Formats: sequence, C-alpha cells, structure tokens
Amino acid sequence: VERRGAAVKMRVTFEQAIDLLGEGKVVAVPTETVYGLAARLDRPAAIEEIFALKRRPKINPLIIHISDRSDCNLFVTSFPPDFDRLAASFWPGPLTCILPVNAAVPSVVRAGLSTAGFRIPSHPLTRELLKHTGPLVMPSANLSGRPSSTRADHVEEDFGAAFPVLEGGVCARGVESTIVLHRNEKWEIVRLGSLSPESFVPVLGYRPAVISKEDKEKPICPGQLFRHYAPRAHLILGDSLKREEAPFILGFRERSYGGSARVMVLGSLFSAEEVAENLYAALRQLDVEG
Repeated sequence: VERRGAAVKMRVTFEQAIDLLGEGKVVAVPTETVYGLAARLDRPAAIEEIFALKRRPKINPLIIHISDRSDCNLFVTSFPPDFDRLAASFWPGPLTCILPVNAAVPSVVRAGLSTAGFRIPSHPLTRELLKHTGPLVMPSANLSGRPSSTRADHVEEDFGAAFPVLEGGVCARGVESTIVLHRNEKWEIVRLGSLSPESFVPVLGYRPAVISKEDKEKPICPGQLFRHYAPRAHLILGDSLKREEAPFILGFRERSYGGSARVMVLGSLFSAEEVAENLYAALRQLDVEG
C-alpha cells in the first residue's frame, strides 16, 4: 500500500496478485499494450465482476491471455492455415487471433459466440504471472468507452485509488493488440491495433484486409462498438477548426503552432511508436484539464 497525500494507492506485489486472482478477485495487470483488468478464466464470478466494473455490455467478448502457444490446445477445436506462422512471428506480442473454441471457454467470455480471441503478452511480469495463474481474461483497465490505461495512475482514475494494481511501468506499445480472424481463405484484421497491416506481409505473403463491423452485427471481438477509447473532450481532426479557436492542440514535435492554444506534444511525426505510447495519456490529460 502506497500513501500519496490523502489517497491510499493499492500497488500489490507479484505474490499478492497471484493470491488475489486465485481468490477470485480482479487485479489490474500491465501488458506491453495497455493495462488490463485480469481475472482467471476458471473464476466465473470474477469474470462477471469485470463486466460490472467496466460497465461493459455482455455482447462484447473478452480476450484470453495465455503463457504459451500450447495452452491453445485446451480450448481450440481447429487451427486455421498459417496460424502457427503468425504465432511464431508475433507471439509473445500485440497480436490477438480469433479461433474456434470448445465449451471449456465460458460463454460469457466469448459473448455466446463459437470463437474466442487469444494472445500471449510480451510484458515479462505478466508472462511470468500467467505461468502461475493459468489463462487470464484481461480487457483494458478502463471504463467502457474511455481511453485505455497505459499507466497505473490511469487505472486509479477510473476505478479508485484503492483498486489493486500490479505496477509494471508505462506500457511501451500504448495501443491495443491487433485482432485477426481467418475467413474466406485469408486472414483479415477485425480490429486495428499495435501491428500495422503491412507487418503481416512477410509472414502471410499478403496484406490482410481491414474489415469493419456492420452496424447491426454483433461484435466478434473487443473494440467494435460504436464508441471506444474516447475521452470526454471534443476532438476535431485536422484543420477543420481554426487554430486560434482551439484551447488545446494535440500536435507533433516537428511542427509549430501559432495562437494562444496550449500544445500537448504526442511525439515525433517520424515515430508512430512514440505517438502510440503517448496517445491515451494525452487524451486522458485533456479530461483532467477540463
């Protein structure tokens, strides 16, 4: 327990996180993309609590985080072509694969679908944690619709200072995993994320198409609802608002911005990775500033 002023912050140890998860509690856990709200796959009450904590619709499925490729064998009924090549190239890392599963995956985790998403995170602390706990469901540690948490303090902004957090530093990737699904004889991207479509070309020999959900379709993976990862602040993209009218500008290091606006620097125009790492923190800071 860490005291800062009047607030008491619950930063749990690695051993405490294992114990809490085993007791059926929810713990915020770091990954290389964003912090997640973790619950053991075999603790149904904790999984239900995740939906309640996040105010997350039950039609929005959860991703299963595993420590090793072989863990998939417990749940997956068949593996699509090139799955092993994807796993060998991008696991551990920010890739989630949607695969057909058996009844060992609780219905609430997969939102009643016949598929579920799997990934192996690359954060060393979380990979070690998974070896002790077994598979964890771990949606992003934020209220549904809000920007994801890339720092422990962000988790506390949404869930309170007393919420148990396994501290893992600032998330290096800063943007959720890319989610892929195999259909129509090819892999498709059903949620854009940390891995660009181009990064799959050396592995698959083609650039996966990016497929968006039709309005009336049920989500097949996280991130497909109409509003996601958004701040309360009203954002306008590009130059459609005169700069002198904007109280804040989210900008880039190499550009200069006139007027009296306060500029919040996302990073370099030439480093998508730096911008991704800072994006959610900047969106959250806009709300802090009112």
